[in-house]
Formats: sequence, C-alpha cells, structure tokens
Amino acid sequence: MISIIMGKKGTGKTKYLVDHVNTAVKDEQGTLVFISKDNRLMYDLKSSVRYIITEEFSIDNYDMFYGFVSGIIANNFDTSNIFIDSIWKIVAEGEEEFDKFIAAIEKLESKWNINFTIAISAEKELAPEYIKKYLVEL
Repeated sequence: MISIIMGKKGTGKTKYLVDHVNTAVKDEQGTLVFISKDNRLMYDLKSSVRYIITEEFSIDNYDMFYGFVSGIIANNFDTSNIFIDSIWKIVAEGEEEFDKFIAAIEKLESKWNINFTIAISAEKELAPEYIKKYLVEL
C-alpha cells in the first residue's frame, strides 16, 4: 500500500508520521525503515526502526532515490514498511518527475508487498490526480 501525507508546514504531518511508524512497530513482523534528510526525528522513533539519513548520500534525482530504495529492499527482503519524510527536500528535483517515481514505487509495492508512507510538505488542495489517490487524511 502507498500512503501520502501531504500538507503545508505546521499541519501535523511529522507527528502523524512518527505516530504511524511507532504504531507499525507493534503491528508489523518485518523490518521498518525510516528515510529522512537529517537525524532530527531519530530519538522520536522506536529503536527497532532502521533510520537512514540521506544527506550523506547526495541524492540528486528520483532515479538515484529509486535505486537507493531498491538497495534497501535488496539488502533485507524482510522489509515490510518504508517511511519517507519530506521527500521533496531529499530529492533535489522536488516535484519534477515525482509521478515517474510513484509509478516505480507502485511496482515495488506490488512485487515485494511493502507499505510505503511518504510525507510531502505542500498544499494538498493543489495535489495532482496521481497523488490524490494515495492521500491520507490527518
């Protein structure tokens, strides 16, 4: 399943995401991975969550990020959930080419049965159709 949490800064996206991750720790059997640009949320998450800081990897575009996510899955076939905080801050392209990334993630999700939860800082009223079908209400 793919879920997108979208809203302007200050709308509770981060709190929702952290709560969602910590709840999933109790409910899921597999490995949970949290991907963020920096370590600011590291101590808000349960210690069993694999926390990955992307600023150490110089990710410039969605092809690179897709390869990064695929490498995480290849490294651990037990991955059940991948949470991505502020993806448009992680990937330099921002919203450009995001539709192609979502299409690629859809294939990973169906092949490997991995849940993806992605946070985006932007007005959800302006979301394109390919994002709207995955939006989660806060």
